[in-house]
Amino acid sequence: MIGLTLGLWGMVSAQQVEVSAKVQDDHIAVGKPFSLDLTMKVPYGYYVEWNEFATDTLSAQLDILKRGEIQRTADADSNVLVQQQLTLMTFDTGYVQVPPVGLTYAKSAENQMHMKAFTDPILLYSNTITVDTTQAFRPMVPPIEQPVSMKEVFPWILGVLLLALAGLVVWYFVKHRKPKLDENGEPVKGPVTPPYDKAIGDLESLKQQKLWQAGKVKEYYSNLTNIAREYIEGQFKVNAVEMTTDDILQEVQELHFDEKLYGKLKDTMELSDLVKFAKYTTSPLENDNAMSDMTDFVNDSYAHYQAMKAKEEEEARQHV
Repeated sequence: MIGLTLGLWGMVSAQQVEVSAKVQDDHIAVGKPFSLDLTMKVPYGYYVEWNEFATDTLSAQLDILKRGEIQRTADADSNVLVQQQLTLMTFDTGYVQVPPVGLTYAKSAENQMHMKAFTDPILLYSNTITVDTTQAFRPMVPPIEQPVSMKEVFPWILGVLLLALAGLVVWYFVKHRKPKLDENGEPVKGPVTPPYDKAIGDLESLKQQKLWQAGKVKEYYSNLTNIAREYIEGQFKVNAVEMTTDDILQEVQELHFDEKLYGKLKDTMELSDLVKFAKYTTSPLENDNAMSDMTDFVNDSYAHYQAMKAKEEEEARQHV
């Protein structure tokens, strides 16, 4: 039998890394929240990538109602304890299993060898709420209507008036603002960075941020593909920012780049989708190649664009 506190510490490798998952009782009620306490103990200086629990379910049987704050404390042996409490609920009856929860760690933030420790599964028994059939049924009491007071309405009236006043002020300044004119009397427009220059600058900036080296792999690939989308849209007039990867690749294929250049874009975009949507774990080599391939695509596609533009201008001159 599982006692009042469930879950056993799971020893992971020889690095004194421990994880645990605990609940207060192995008997729970259908539709009634209960708590799951997650704890990971690592030596001081280790890097911990905590599970974000991005979905609203822990398993097909368990829903996540609330995610507590992630707390970090130290014990007497200079170990770091990372803890979080999840509030769960189930609508199934009978035996319900809390699945193993995977928590990722490394020996340091710079260490590329990430390992994952899993908590032990916990078996619970879910009961329906007991109804006392010996008591007489009571009629439902309808809601009691209360008159709306001025105290309740006043904040709403004040909010509407302030919103209307703010809108009026914005309208007045927009309508009466005089645009800055150049020497020819034309409105002065701010400088616009060419798509190619912006893409190269953004790629270099992303490279310097070293996101994937710090464990932010998903953010790294999101930024990488966003740079590609903005470049393709600005340079080739393809609505890439709003398109799916498949749609972008289909539009780019019609630009008639060589197969090797097209393949670099395709491989990087598809790898990014695997990381963002399928939680694919990449290697350092794949991360470096993605940056190199995207930089090659921007440089070579721009050179192709320049060559095509020069060819069109030459043909136009010949027909004059």
